[in-house]
Amino acid sequence: MKRLVLAAVVVAIASSSGAVVHAGADTAPSTEQMAGQLVLARMQGQVPSTAFLDRIRTGQIGGVVLFNTNFGAAGPSSLIATLQAAARAGQQPPLLIAVDQEGGIVKRLPGAPTLAPSEMRTAPVAEAQGLATARYLAANGINTDLAPVLDVGHGGFITPRTFGSTPSTVAIRGASFADGLARGHVLGTAKHFPGLGYATLNTDQSVAKVTATVRQLKTDWAPFTAAIEDGIPLVMMSTAVYPALGSSLPAALSPKIVNDLRRLGFTGAIVTDALQTPGVNGFMSTSKAAVQAVAAGDDLVLAAGGTDTYRDTDGASIGAYNALVAAARSGTLKARTLKAAWASVIALKKTL
Repeated sequence: MKRLVLAAVVVAIASSSGAVVHAGADTAPSTEQMAGQLVLARMQGQVPSTAFLDRIRTGQIGGVVLFNTNFGAAGPSSLIATLQAAARAGQQPPLLIAVDQEGGIVKRLPGAPTLAPSEMRTAPVAEAQGLATARYLAANGINTDLAPVLDVGHGGFITPRTFGSTPSTVAIRGASFADGLARGHVLGTAKHFPGLGYATLNTDQSVAKVTATVRQLKTDWAPFTAAIEDGIPLVMMSTAVYPALGSSLPAALSPKIVNDLRRLGFTGAIVTDALQTPGVNGFMSTSKAAVQAVAAGDDLVLAAGGTDTYRDTDGASIGAYNALVAAARSGTLKARTLKAAWASVIALKKTL
C-alpha cells in the first residue's frame, strides 16, 4: 500500500472537509500562513469560542487535537463540521483533526479499536483493528489518529499501551495497525520516537530521563523502521531526555535526535508530543519550545497539555503561534526551516 495509500489518504482529507489547499498554491505563503499551519491546538470545552474560530479562519491553526472533554455522547461530528467550516470560510487548508485512539486505556471515543494493543496478537488482527478504527474515526470527521504506539514494553509507564515486549512483535503488530489506518484513509502517527520503552516517568507529569544505552534504544527502533518502510505519514517525537543520544534537551527539541529519525529514511511530517507539560516546561516555556522544535526539524508543534488531567485554554497555542511568527521575522528561526516545515504539513493536505 505504502505511498499510493498515503496519496489516497490526502485526497480523502481534502474531499471530506470540502476545503481546498489554497496557501502557496499560486503565490508564496506569508510568514503568518506558514507558522499557522504548524500549530496543533487544543480547544477548551465543547463549544468553540468566537476567538478560536477566528483563529482558524485567519490561518493561525493548522490542526485541532480533540479530547473526550470536547464532546458529549453525540460525538464530535457536529463540532468538527463547525471547525472545518471556519477553515473553509477563511479559504484555509483543511484542518488536521486528531485524537489519541490507541485502544485499551487510551481511547477518546468509545468505538474501535475494540482491543487493546497487547490483545492484537497477530498481524491480521492488528490490521483489521486499524481498519475498523479508521472507518470509525472517518465517520466522525476525524482524519488523524495519534497512534500506533511503537514503543517496546520494558516495564516502564508506557508498557500497558504497547503491542508487546520485543521489537519484532511491536514491529509486526504496530505496523499492521498503521496499515489498517491507511486502508481506511486516516493518517497514522508512529510514536514516541526514539522510544519510551525504558522510561520510568511520564513526560505529562515530570521531566523524564531515559537512561537506556544507545544499543538498547536503537534496537527498539525496529518498529519505527517497519512503519517508515510501510509509508507511515506522521511520527511523533518524544519529550523525554535521552543522554545516550547526545542531547540534554527533550528529544523533540534536539536537532541531533530529529536527524536520527530522518536517517532512518522518514520523509513525512514530524509532530512533537505535547509541549505544555512538565516534561518540557522543566526546560523552557511552551512558546519557546515551539520555536526550538521547528528549528530542530519538527514540522508540527502540539501546543497543548498532554492528558485530560492537564487541561489548558487556547493560551498555549496562541503563544506558540506568536512565538513562531516573531522568531521568523527576527531571523531567529530561519526562513528556509519554516518553509520546509510548512511544505511538509501541506503535503499531508493535498494530492502528492
